[in-house]
Amino acid sequence: MFLMALTIMASEPPPRPMTVEVVRDPITDAVRADATLRDDGNRLVVSCDPAEYDGPRIRVHSRRWLGRGHLFSGHRPVIYRFDNQRPRRMLWDIEDRRATLSRGRRVAAFLNELQTAQRLVIRARDVENRRFDMIFRLKDVAPALGQALAACDGDSA
Repeated sequence: MFLMALTIMASEPPPRPMTVEVVRDPITDAVRADATLRDDGNRLVVSCDPAEYDGPRIRVHSRRWLGRGHLFSGHRPVIYRFDNQRPRRMLWDIEDRRATLSRGRRVAAFLNELQTAQRLVIRARDVENRRFDMIFRLKDVAPALGQALAACDGDSA
């Protein structure tokens, strides 16, 4: 039994830490920052770009094509769950393989939970309306988020 547990642990690579990219525009000196977590071919990106939009945005890039959002708004409900907390359902803006969460209070609530969690599961529907899960193992998320968001806060001060 112990040998079998070791084999399973060895077959799954350890989670990758979240990476941060801070870019300063060479013309305007505006700062844009992205904190990116990759897991199983999917990406979770927390970004801020004060020149383009207010506050941070959260984007999920899926390996699979996501089912279209509402005809006029582009929004579709997506369910997510941190660790063993209760699942939450929110409207995300869907486009091709990307889902975006961009409203202030909803983003703030998501970021608060993201900083302390060990695991995030996002359930979405693909273009054939089948449910699928994207699982992100969270490692070193809080320092990376702090660095990315501080870069943009420093730009606006």
